[in-house]
Amino acid sequence: MAATATDIPDAAERGLSSAEAAKRLRRLGPPADASSRSVSSIVAGNVFTLFNLIIGVFFVLILSLGLLADAVFGLIAIVNSYIGIRQELKAKRTLDELAVLVAPHAKVVRDGNVVGLLAEQIVPGDAIAIEPGDQLVADGEVVASRGMTLDESMLTGEADGVRKEIGERALSGSFCIAGSGHYRVDAVREQSYAGKLAGEARAFRHPPSPLQGEVNRVIVACTWGMLPLAALLLLTFQLRGTDLVEAAQTATAGLVTLIPEGLVLLMSVTFAVAAVRLARRDTLVQQMSATESLAAVDTICIDKTGTLTDGRLRLLAVEVAEGRDPDEVQAALGRFAASAGDRNRTLETVAEAFPTQPARVGGEVPFSSKWKWSGLRIGGVGYVLGAPDVLGAGGALQLPPGLARKLAEETAAGRRVVAFGQTSEALPDDPAQAPAPSLTPLALVVLEETLRPDAAETIAFIHDEEIDLKLISGDARATVTAVAYAVGVPADAGVIEGSELPEDPEGLAAAAQRNTIFCRIAPEQKRALVEALRASGRYTAMIGDGVNDVPALKQARLAVAMGSGAQVTKGIADVVLLEDQFARLPEAVAEGRRIARNIHRLGRLYLTKSVYAAALILLVAVPGFAFPFLPRHLTLAVFLTIGIPSFVLALAPSDGPLYRGRLLRALAAFAVPAGLSTALGSILCFFLVDTVFGGSLEAGRTAATTTLIVLGLSFVLLLERGPGREHIAIQSYMLAMVAGLGALFALILAAAPVRDFFEMTLLSASQWFLALACAAAGLTVASVLWRLPQIERLESPGYEPGAGNA
Repeated sequence: MAATATDIPDAAERGLSSAEAAKRLRRLGPPADASSRSVSSIVAGNVFTLFNLIIGVFFVLILSLGLLADAVFGLIAIVNSYIGIRQELKAKRTLDELAVLVAPHAKVVRDGNVVGLLAEQIVPGDAIAIEPGDQLVADGEVVASRGMTLDESMLTGEADGVRKEIGERALSGSFCIAGSGHYRVDAVREQSYAGKLAGEARAFRHPPSPLQGEVNRVIVACTWGMLPLAALLLLTFQLRGTDLVEAAQTATAGLVTLIPEGLVLLMSVTFAVAAVRLARRDTLVQQMSATESLAAVDTICIDKTGTLTDGRLRLLAVEVAEGRDPDEVQAALGRFAASAGDRNRTLETVAEAFPTQPARVGGEVPFSSKWKWSGLRIGGVGYVLGAPDVLGAGGALQLPPGLARKLAEETAAGRRVVAFGQTSEALPDDPAQAPAPSLTPLALVVLEETLRPDAAETIAFIHDEEIDLKLISGDARATVTAVAYAVGVPADAGVIEGSELPEDPEGLAAAAQRNTIFCRIAPEQKRALVEALRASGRYTAMIGDGVNDVPALKQARLAVAMGSGAQVTKGIADVVLLEDQFARLPEAVAEGRRIARNIHRLGRLYLTKSVYAAALILLVAVPGFAFPFLPRHLTLAVFLTIGIPSFVLALAPSDGPLYRGRLLRALAAFAVPAGLSTALGSILCFFLVDTVFGGSLEAGRTAATTTLIVLGLSFVLLLERGPGREHIAIQSYMLAMVAGLGALFALILAAAPVRDFFEMTLLSASQWFLALACAAAGLTVASVLWRLPQIERLESPGYEPGAGNA
């Protein structure tokens, strides 16, 4: 219900004047930056990394020795960091512009009128109106309360709502779950909890996304592999008394190539680009990694109202009890709706259908999803409006046969039906503990919700993607199941009501996994269901729009809110569907899965590079043979086979698998054979050209670089391969990219100034033949290794060649 100045006590009915508020706001000064991420943290995150430190050390070492051509890798690292910073800043600007739409705000009384203001515009002395779903953005003292109940769990950890009376404190960081009221502000911004609201509302969640955690494990593995290799290499140099320049070039070529430096950068860039893409589709990502977390979701919990339906209600009929005057009942119903302290959608719809002036209220029980009814005492008579099955189960209501038949008909048709009755008994002070008073039925109010036009298509997508759906609603069984079947939920799906849910954790977890439709579920039961799914290993997303969804949203691994939902749901959500379009969810999931697949492809590339660098160190540098590459050669090879392809592959579509919980093993299944065969092919080529056939050192290194680049580009084309996926066709854009990069390398060899810069030479026909033959040999070795049962099972546990498993 929209607040009005007349709802506020006389002492606060006009609030501050605009001039006085402006003066106080100037005294407060500009607010602190509360944007998605500060510029300094973006810069630091892309510059001050462990890998950049290692690269920087080698960069300074090579420059100090005057080897400018061998220092190109440092310039590429600088460019990469710049690209990462630029993309994240672009994403930050886009997200900050959208974030204003869901930023916490308040209904403030100024000059006797109620205006909506952002939290940073509130000043001490303001009077703020509070309704269910509103976040408190400043601290103050309650000056009016009509059953106003606050959830202070973010401050105290207590899950039960706290009813606030006049004179009690109301703290920011809490939110209203029932009733309504007003409070006068005495502390804002840093002096209150308001400055900590976003952090306290979301700090309990947001561990790294699954992909971030798995990529971190890949990086840790590479780092631990690099340390002993570096120590072994340095020890070898010392024992052999290797010249400083040669040692610096060999160490730089081997160890810098060993670092998967671009993997984290490209993951951040991919997240940022995906967030911008989703923002253009009216989907706000409030946690950057949430775009990828969507890919890991295997269970989606949704509410019926506001998700499958558009949240709007239409009053179809008021079925009056036999012997009652319809006009009198409708007038009483209109007074009830007009006089309520806060109006939910049901009361708003009734008030629009039967407009009248509010009456003086002698007592009130505000509606809550916990007890599912609301009550008012008007003119000495008590009235109650609520769920007929809940009121009947509590012994407060017994419908006459005619109304009972009508209730069964309408709920079976998927309509929402509430009962309206009167009582001479007092309304309970604590409706959570005491039942509703005994009622004389007056009427049934029949309301209809409109299904979203895209709901059935979205449910079909969820099913096709093998994501488990859980429809959790507070409505009656017949209503919920009718809507569920209408949008494509199978008729044999398990159905259970809140009263049937087991209380023990094991039983609850079993019921949560076994059933699809959950009816008459209280907010705490919804939270318990999500918690049980999460505890059983499910990666659960929760979609909600109302204050009753908040406990469950907190427990979900991924919280999704509707743009028209309560402030607090948008405040704690990872993703906000700004235009309330349920169909945006499949797009977001597809974007998340595209990100995950692309990062998996990039992981294959970078881990292959690390493997062949480690093999070169162990097979060539440590034994003391001539190293087949200078740093500049490997820089060129990495640029052509990984640098450019990785930026393309990070944003392109992918048909590859999703490796959930086994990324390192799956990447190793590709990268170890590819990396070893690349190293062996390059070493063989260098040995044949330089030693067997008496070519120069420069020719041997040119030939080895050619073999390395040919193999690297070949493996770019083979990134999608794997057990059961040998049939996947190479996409045309990949062929065009690889052909272009191969042509670029040919131009580099043909252009004398560039060729001389890289210390390469033109190859003879026989040397070209050797280089390509060694590349073919490397591909053969990789193919053989990939077909080893041990390697195939490493990527796909349980895979058996020829068994028909994909």
